[in-house]
Amino acid sequence: MKDREFLLIVTSVILTLIFSNLSLFLKSFASTPFASAEIKQAARQIEIDGFRKSEQNFWSQIKDINFDSLPKEPEIPPVQTETKAAVEPPKPANAKKPTPAKKTTPVKPKLTRPYRRFLFIGDSVMFDLGIQLQYTLKKKYNIADTKIDYKVSTGLNRIDYYDWYARTRQVLNNYQPDVVIVLFGANDRQNIIDSQGKGWKVMTKEWQKAYQERVERYVNLLDASSVRKVYWVGQSMPNKSSYIKVFPIMNDIYKNASKSSAKIEFVSTWDTFAPGGRFVPVVANKSGKRGYVKNNDGLHFTSHGAQIISDLLVDQMVSDKILKAPTKK
Repeated sequence: MKDREFLLIVTSVILTLIFSNLSLFLKSFASTPFASAEIKQAARQIEIDGFRKSEQNFWSQIKDINFDSLPKEPEIPPVQTETKAAVEPPKPANAKKPTPAKKTTPVKPKLTRPYRRFLFIGDSVMFDLGIQLQYTLKKKYNIADTKIDYKVSTGLNRIDYYDWYARTRQVLNNYQPDVVIVLFGANDRQNIIDSQGKGWKVMTKEWQKAYQERVERYVNLLDASSVRKVYWVGQSMPNKSSYIKVFPIMNDIYKNASKSSAKIEFVSTWDTFAPGGRFVPVVANKSGKRGYVKNNDGLHFTSHGAQIISDLLVDQMVSDKILKAPTKK
């Protein structure tokens, strides 16, 4: 009797467990070798249905969450970019040292070709000055390549008598000078015929305009040539009253025309023999030696006067770096 009661109790417990969690029982029994195919299929269906129910419950809970009520995470501060002055992190001991930048070699200035060939152009007054210039350039600067091209009783007025434009082109092409020194004017104080064939009396406004056109034409000829530097020598104060009024006007024309070309420089000599504003026949040179500066005609230089004007030009060429004293051995 006791055995029967015990069997009933055990059976009741087993049945109670089975019906209280049927799905768990089927999943467990389905894994045994006694379960049929129908029981295994029923167990898999119970597992799928349970997963779907759990998934639905999860999303239902997600929808019910009030995200606005959740505490917010602290904002991450913006990353500050390092400036050039920021301290760089220490480099490892075995890091290679940066290769120093190569020093750029400074560009050497281009060497200026020396001025070695000199041409002196003008009338007979230029002949006196040219002789002295040749002597000074040879003795002090070792320059022997010089040429004097002069014509007595000529100038830029009577080009019908002597065409200095044609002659200058010819000598420039043949000699190819570096420097040209020009001196005109002593023979130009006479009536003139302009480019239209009209004649004008000396010193009238029409005469000055026509003579200015002659000078400007000659300046343009020199400027367009291969000559590197031109010195246009102005007239010095004469010892004749008939020239004292004409030469200042001529000098202004030479000076103004020279301004149109960067290579042409006007050199004034008007006050060289007139320290007090009046002509002085005896003047001292650079060394202090005194002597007569003009011949009896009041126009041509003596050798002493030519030396003074020559020194004036040479000093200007030294200042312009046209001339450089040779190095003493």
